[in-house]
Amino acid sequence: MRAALATLAALLAGCGSLKPYPDDAAAPKNLTVRTATSGVHAELDIHSVDAQCRAPYLGTVKLDRPSVSVGIPADGWTYLKFEFASSSLLRGSHRMTKETLLRTRPGHSYEADVSYKDDIYNVVLREKAPRGATRELPLAALASCAK
Repeated sequence: MRAALATLAALLAGCGSLKPYPDDAAAPKNLTVRTATSGVHAELDIHSVDAQCRAPYLGTVKLDRPSVSVGIPADGWTYLKFEFASSSLLRGSHRMTKETLLRTRPGHSYEADVSYKDDIYNVVLREKAPRGATRELPLAALASCAK
Protein backbone atom coordinates (compact mmCIF):
# COMPACT_ATOMS: atom_id res chain seq x y z
CA MET A 1 0.00 0.00 0.00
CA ARG A 2 2.85 2.39 0.81
CA ALA A 3 4.44 1.62 -2.54
CA ALA A 4 1.23 2.49 -4.41
CA LEU A 5 0.87 5.76 -2.50
CA ALA A 6 4.52 6.61 -3.14
CA THR A 7 4.07 5.88 -6.84
CA LEU A 8 1.00 8.10 -7.01
CA ALA A 9 2.81 10.91 -5.22
CA ALA A 10 5.77 10.58 -7.58
CA LEU A 11 3.51 10.68 -10.63
CA LEU A 12 1.72 13.78 -9.46
CA ALA A 13 4.67 15.60 -7.93
CA GLY A 14 7.23 14.53 -10.52
CA CYS A 15 5.50 16.48 -13.22
CA GLY A 16 6.35 19.71 -11.41
CA SER A 17 10.03 19.17 -12.17
CA LEU A 18 9.44 19.36 -15.92
CA LYS A 19 10.30 22.53 -17.80
CA PRO A 20 7.13 24.60 -18.33
CA TYR A 21 6.48 25.48 -21.96
CA PRO A 22 7.12 29.22 -22.42
CA ASP A 23 3.93 31.28 -22.44
CA ASP A 24 4.86 34.24 -24.60
CA ALA A 25 1.99 36.72 -24.26
CA ALA A 26 2.92 38.32 -27.60
CA ALA A 27 2.79 35.04 -29.54
CA PRO A 28 -0.56 34.04 -31.05
CA LYS A 29 -2.19 31.10 -29.31
CA ASN A 30 -2.63 28.81 -32.31
CA LEU A 31 -3.11 25.48 -30.47
CA THR A 32 -6.11 24.86 -28.23
CA VAL A 33 -6.20 21.64 -26.25
CA ARG A 34 -9.56 20.57 -24.83
CA THR A 35 -9.17 17.96 -22.11
CA ALA A 36 -11.73 15.53 -20.72
CA THR A 37 -9.82 13.16 -18.45
CA SER A 38 -11.39 12.09 -15.20
CA GLY A 39 -9.06 10.38 -12.76
CA VAL A 40 -6.05 10.68 -15.04
CA HIS A 41 -3.27 13.26 -15.04
CA ALA A 42 -2.53 14.61 -18.55
CA GLU A 43 0.18 16.83 -19.97
CA LEU A 44 1.58 17.85 -23.32
CA ASP A 45 5.30 17.86 -24.15
CA ILE A 46 6.15 20.18 -27.04
CA HIS A 47 9.24 19.70 -29.21
CA SER A 48 10.56 21.62 -32.18
CA VAL A 49 11.77 19.50 -35.12
CA ASP A 50 14.90 20.34 -37.10
CA ALA A 51 15.93 19.42 -40.66
CA GLN A 52 17.54 16.18 -39.43
CA CYS A 53 14.26 15.16 -37.72
CA ARG A 54 15.70 15.68 -34.26
CA ALA A 55 13.10 16.87 -31.76
CA PRO A 56 14.57 19.11 -29.04
CA TYR A 57 12.27 19.42 -26.05
CA LEU A 58 10.80 22.92 -25.57
CA GLY A 59 8.62 22.39 -22.51
CA THR A 60 5.52 20.87 -20.97
CA VAL A 61 1.96 22.15 -20.65
CA LYS A 62 -0.16 20.70 -17.87
CA LEU A 63 -3.58 19.74 -19.16
CA ASP A 64 -5.30 20.35 -15.84
CA ARG A 65 -8.09 22.60 -17.14
CA PRO A 66 -10.90 21.91 -19.63
CA SER A 67 -9.20 24.11 -22.23
CA VAL A 68 -5.63 25.35 -22.61
CA SER A 69 -4.31 27.55 -25.42
CA VAL A 70 -0.63 27.83 -26.33
CA GLY A 71 1.43 29.33 -29.11
CA ILE A 72 3.49 26.86 -31.11
CA PRO A 73 5.76 27.74 -34.06
CA ALA A 74 3.48 28.70 -36.94
CA ASP A 75 5.54 27.53 -39.91
CA GLY A 76 7.29 24.20 -39.70
CA TRP A 77 7.33 20.91 -37.86
CA THR A 78 6.35 20.48 -34.23
CA TYR A 79 6.31 17.20 -32.31
CA LEU A 80 3.53 16.85 -29.73
CA LYS A 81 3.58 14.16 -27.07
CA PHE A 82 0.41 13.76 -24.98
CA GLU A 83 1.08 11.86 -21.77
CA PHE A 84 -1.50 10.28 -19.47
CA ALA A 85 -0.68 8.95 -15.99
CA SER A 86 -2.86 7.18 -13.48
CA SER A 87 -2.38 5.20 -10.33
CA SER A 88 -4.62 3.13 -8.11
CA LEU A 89 -4.16 0.67 -5.29
CA LEU A 90 -5.60 -2.21 -7.29
CA ARG A 91 -4.05 -1.51 -10.70
CA GLY A 92 -0.79 0.20 -9.75
CA SER A 93 0.59 2.99 -11.88
CA HIS A 94 0.08 3.29 -15.61
CA ARG A 95 1.46 5.66 -18.26
CA MET A 96 0.20 6.05 -21.81
CA THR A 97 1.37 8.35 -24.57
CA LYS A 98 -0.07 9.51 -27.86
CA GLU A 99 2.39 11.30 -30.12
CA THR A 100 2.20 13.16 -33.39
CA LEU A 101 4.31 15.11 -35.81
CA LEU A 102 2.49 18.27 -36.83
CA ARG A 103 3.28 20.46 -39.85
CA THR A 104 1.99 23.91 -38.89
CA ARG A 105 1.07 26.55 -41.42
CA PRO A 106 0.90 30.33 -41.00
CA GLY A 107 -2.61 31.65 -40.37
CA HIS A 108 -3.96 28.24 -39.40
CA SER A 109 -5.01 27.22 -35.93
CA TYR A 110 -4.99 23.78 -34.37
CA GLU A 111 -7.29 21.99 -31.94
CA ALA A 112 -6.62 18.83 -29.97
CA ASP A 113 -9.33 16.94 -28.12
CA VAL A 114 -7.68 14.83 -25.43
CA SER A 115 -9.82 12.34 -23.57
CA TYR A 116 -9.82 9.36 -21.28
CA LYS A 117 -12.94 7.31 -20.69
CA ASP A 118 -13.48 3.64 -19.85
CA ASP A 119 -9.75 2.84 -20.14
CA ILE A 120 -9.54 4.38 -23.62
CA TYR A 121 -7.07 7.19 -24.24
CA ASN A 122 -7.75 9.33 -27.29
CA VAL A 123 -6.31 12.36 -29.08
CA VAL A 124 -8.03 13.94 -32.07
CA LEU A 125 -6.14 16.71 -33.85
CA ARG A 126 -7.71 19.22 -36.25
CA GLU A 127 -6.41 22.04 -38.41
CA LYS A 128 -8.56 25.12 -39.00
CA ALA A 129 -7.87 27.25 -42.07
CA PRO A 130 -8.06 31.06 -41.91
CA ARG A 131 -11.47 31.01 -43.62
CA GLY A 132 -12.87 28.46 -41.19
CA ALA A 133 -12.64 25.10 -43.01
CA THR A 134 -11.59 22.38 -40.55
CA ARG A 135 -9.96 19.04 -41.28
CA GLU A 136 -8.95 16.19 -39.01
CA LEU A 137 -5.26 15.35 -39.07
CA PRO A 138 -3.96 11.82 -38.64
CA LEU A 139 -1.49 11.21 -35.83
CA ALA A 140 1.95 10.69 -37.37
CA ALA A 141 5.12 9.22 -35.90
CA LEU A 142 8.26 11.34 -35.62
CA ALA A 143 9.92 8.97 -38.12
CA SER A 144 7.55 10.24 -40.85
CA CYS A 145 9.52 13.49 -40.78
CA ALA A 146 12.22 11.91 -42.94
CA LYS A 147 9.79 11.03 -45.73
